[in-house]
Amino acid sequence: MAFEAVIFDYGGVFSSSPFGKAAEAEVKLGIPSGSLTELLGYGLDMPEPAPGEPYTNKWHQLEVDETTFEEYAEWVADRSEPVFGRRVEIFELLGAGFSSMGIYWPMVHEARRLRDAGFKLAICSNNIASFRSHWQAQIPIEMFDVVIDSSEVGVRKPDPRIYELTAARLGVAPSAAVFLDDHPANVVGARAVGMGAVQVGDPMVAIEELRALLG
Repeated sequence: MAFEAVIFDYGGVFSSSPFGKAAEAEVKLGIPSGSLTELLGYGLDMPEPAPGEPYTNKWHQLEVDETTFEEYAEWVADRSEPVFGRRVEIFELLGAGFSSMGIYWPMVHEARRLRDAGFKLAICSNNIASFRSHWQAQIPIEMFDVVIDSSEVGVRKPDPRIYELTAARLGVAPSAAVFLDDHPANVVGARAVGMGAVQVGDPMVAIEELRALLG
């Protein structure tokens, strides 16, 4: 089947990776590698519930709008003392540069090129409700036929339901879509429902891989 649609993650695909920013912040804060992502609750190896099972990780709950940012911030602060030797508020972590995200404009231009070439486009992002207006203002969101935000739909990647929902709203079969994400587990999840997939590290390399996949 020829591909008809391209689905993009946001962070790490159109913007700099939050995992990369967390690693930079760890250096600035002088804490062990991986400790900040674990503290914040979204490290690469954080356990995922089975599809349909409840989320127990507070970051995951935040991404599906099952808790508030204030409750999440309190959870982070409560867990911070073993890492820092004292209670640390989340805004101190954001002040370490963790929150500053650059935009990968070549990927934005590639999306526009694909749209002009006739592909349907979507964003499928794990995100939080309080950041929604900010991240959607960073790129020309009107380019996309469908925008799926986990905090709006109540399910997050790599749960197969979010990929299937995105494809359904695009009006294509999952096998007719290519998915781009920087998180390995999310790429595996997309392939599990039959999508083509590209893991994004270097955006320019990913663009070349995407073009090769699309033929």
